[in-house]
Amino acid sequence: MSERFVGIQLGPQSVYDEGADHCLDIMQEHGGVDTVIVSTHWYYGAHGRSAAALSQDHGVPLRDERNRNITKVWIHHHEQYFGGTFLRHKRDPLTEEYADRDVLADLQEPIRKRGMKLMARILEPHQRRPVDYIDNWTKVMSIDVYGRPYANTCFNNPDLNNFWISTVEDMFKSYPFLEGLQYGSERSGPLSRVLLHAEVPSCFCEHCNARARRKGIDPDRAREGYRQLYEYIIGLKNKTVNPIDGAFVTMMRFLLKYPEILAWEYEMHKAKEEQTQRLYGTVKAINPNARFGIHIDHQQSTYDLFQLAELEYGEMANYCDFIKPIAYHDIAAPRVRRWLLDSVHGTFMRELSLENLLAGFYDIMGLDKHVEPKLDELDRTGFTEDYVYRLTKRLVTNVNGKVPVYPGIGFDILWREDNFPALPETVYKSVLKAYEAGAAGIVLSRDYSEMRIANIKAVGRALKDLNI
Repeated sequence: MSERFVGIQLGPQSVYDEGADHCLDIMQEHGGVDTVIVSTHWYYGAHGRSAAALSQDHGVPLRDERNRNITKVWIHHHEQYFGGTFLRHKRDPLTEEYADRDVLADLQEPIRKRGMKLMARILEPHQRRPVDYIDNWTKVMSIDVYGRPYANTCFNNPDLNNFWISTVEDMFKSYPFLEGLQYGSERSGPLSRVLLHAEVPSCFCEHCNARARRKGIDPDRAREGYRQLYEYIIGLKNKTVNPIDGAFVTMMRFLLKYPEILAWEYEMHKAKEEQTQRLYGTVKAINPNARFGIHIDHQQSTYDLFQLAELEYGEMANYCDFIKPIAYHDIAAPRVRRWLLDSVHGTFMRELSLENLLAGFYDIMGLDKHVEPKLDELDRTGFTEDYVYRLTKRLVTNVNGKVPVYPGIGFDILWREDNFPALPETVYKSVLKAYEAGAAGIVLSRDYSEMRIANIKAVGRALKDLNI
């Protein structure tokens, strides 16, 4: 068996709200955690949470994040590493809570004395949200099909690429004790954004157009195809179009008439993966022993069929040391219902009933429709531990031993204010099933601040019963 790995994702504010010793003791003593994966740049969306979204039982006063101006940059950066980009991380100790702290430096000794490992976590931000935390962010926004700046950044923009390379170089040179990085990008390509979310497609900037021409793809035809497809999907959503040949057949006609749509989508996916490869190379050039892991978002692991087709895990294993897919069983159910089934049923899959769409989803994804929730249960119960097993097994088989797979066992993630609670027994069984499927370790997810002690203990109990 490979080296033990029981990680936990940690929002840095918990280190200071609870105290480093307090939260590390809970993780280690109750959950058997040996690796802390702390966010160093808190730019993505799962912050600013209500009190209802946070754990009530960590033994410290609970602070509603919505009323706090917490810093989003948790380490000290150094100007000498950022010469290749006009982008800069910024924080203001005068107005932002904890902006004078350095979470990696502050965790070094508490982690060391417990015999634990310390890794950083970066989720690459791409929408307008980081404009307050990164100087010149609007200069790397993408361009949509109408030639307008759009709230999404572009992986073909050299300044954006250099910015993240500089960030990682600074981290691993300035914090030589750092033992690894878990990196992820929770963004989908233009085709998924159109078909699943009815969002205007991008990017068609000068850098993307140049890339397409090098690949023999006509940017003008790609943009025109996406424009027509987007306007068609919006018409379906607003019920202003009624195609005589049916919604799905007419949607397919756009893909046949403009093969550039699929070609453009794939190149956007490749650009994202190339950025991950560059960061992997940056880490390894500085510290060959540091571990570089790739976080796989929920839509990529579970319900976005376009991204599922694009991701080739056996190939991905060539530029990482581990893969951490989201296998959040509870929250998967309402996400599949609202972000997939309801979405496509309202547009290009409207000829099928929601019940048939769910049955088809289960069949396509290899899930057992006899044990997973029925349609009317998706908003009030989670997927079962069998979902964790089958997702993990699929990835382990695809990777074929090249790198270990550490599924994210997710619990206590609020969907809405009356969210159903995660059940410790299902958390316990999910851990067992992950290892049964071939996982070499696990990552407690989504964030420590959300986790109830009973569920952390359920993880620890499963590890003990597995003798891990």
